[in-house]
Amino acid sequence: MGNTAKFIIYKDLDRKYRWTLRTGERVTIAFSERGYREKSKCAQEIEDWVLEYPDVCVRDATVANSQTRPLSEWLASQPS
Repeated sequence: MGNTAKFIIYKDLDRKYRWTLRTGERVTIAFSERGYREKSKCAQEIEDWVLEYPDVCVRDATVANSQTRPLSEWLASQPS
């Protein structure tokens, strides 16, 4: 998992959810262009990347002690 791309979910200064997609070397590939009040809206936007990065993992920095999880598992745990 160390060298694979990773989504990082976080809250911006306006307390809205955003994401960034980084390589294993921490180079930003893509990022959300807007913040979302609901994390589920952020998750919907991330779903668009599943086909291009099927093995990507997610680190949800909005949850204390969050562990990196496969994207499909993280998406399944999010309310719709």
